[in-house]
Amino acid sequence: MDNQASKCPVCQAIHHDKNPPQAPPCETCRVELDKDNEEVAMVYMMTRNQVITADMGQVIDINIQAVKTVMDLYEVSNQKDCLARVIKLFHHFRQKNES
Repeated sequence: MDNQASKCPVCQAIHHDKNPPQAPPCETCRVELDKDNEEVAMVYMMTRNQVITADMGQVIDINIQAVKTVMDLYEVSNQKDCLARVIKLFHHFRQKNES
């Protein structure tokens, strides 16, 4: 990521409140995660390409075993909630990419 200032006013305003002397570090807006979303985002990012496919490579769903393995490795405490949220996130981005 280069150090050019973002042209997005929302990103500039958010970053300015936290670090007034510096320009925003990104060219596009990024969501700052709440503490309770960090585990879900981490698990999603590590497993988003671990998918179940049908004939001809059509993506059907995220691989739940891969999600479970990552949750176990990182000792996620509420795995049912994390799994549900990772699946929801996966389908959100899958639907967005298909549009």
